[in-house]
Amino acid sequence: MRLRHPTRRIRFRLALDELDRAFTGASPVVLDAGCSEGLLAELVAARHPDWSIDAVDADADVVKLAAAALAVAGAENVRTFEADITKPLGNELYDAVLAFECLHLIPDDDAVLASLAVATKADGLLLAHVPVRGWVRVSRIGRTIWPGEVRSGYTPEELTDKLVRAGYRDVGITLTCRSLARFGSEVDARLAGGLAVLVWWYPISVAMAWLDRHGVTWGPATSFLVRARR
Repeated sequence: MRLRHPTRRIRFRLALDELDRAFTGASPVVLDAGCSEGLLAELVAARHPDWSIDAVDADADVVKLAAAALAVAGAENVRTFEADITKPLGNELYDAVLAFECLHLIPDDDAVLASLAVATKADGLLLAHVPVRGWVRVSRIGRTIWPGEVRSGYTPEELTDKLVRAGYRDVGITLTCRSLARFGSEVDARLAGGLAVLVWWYPISVAMAWLDRHGVTWGPATSFLVRARR
C-alpha cells in the first residue's frame, strides 16, 4: 500500500528494471541518497537480498522512520544512517547510486552531484529521477509545487550538463509520468477514509501506472529518469 501513487510506482519500477539490467549476476553495493522513508531501498533489498544497500538522509528523524520501516520489512541487507549528501561521502564506495525525489529539494545540487560522483566507483551507475521544469497539474485538485522544492525541476539538457561537469558520462534520459499517472497521483493525494478506501483505490492506481508506462495516456511528460556512468 505504500507504493500506491501511480507516479511513484512508475519511477521506482524504472529504477528496479535499470538495476536488473546493469547488474545481472552481480552483487553490487548501492547507495539510496536522500532516502526519505526508505521505500526504494526496501524494494531493492527485497528484490536482491544478496545486494548491500546504504540508505542515507540528512534528516535524523527521517532516518529513524526509514530504519523502523526497513526493520518491519525484514530488509537486513540495508544499512541506514544520517548523511549530508552535499558533503563528501567517501571515494569509490558504490557500484550504483540512486538519487530519487531529492535533487529538486536541495539548494546546492551541484555539490550533491559532485559528492555522488566521487562516491561512485569507476564505470559505476547513477540513476536519478526529477520533475520536468515547468510541469503542470492535470486537475484542479492537484498541487502546483512539490512539497519542499527549491526549484520546479530541470530540463534534460540542464541536468545532463550538470552531470557531465560533475564527472559522469554516457548520460541517457527517459521521459516519464504523463497525464494519466499524474492525475492518479493527484487523486491519491486527496483521498481519505482509511483502509477501506485504499483497498479499492490500490488496484486502480496500479492500473493507471501500468497504462501510463506503456503509453496509454496523454499530455507531456512531467518528469524524467536520468542514467549515467562514472
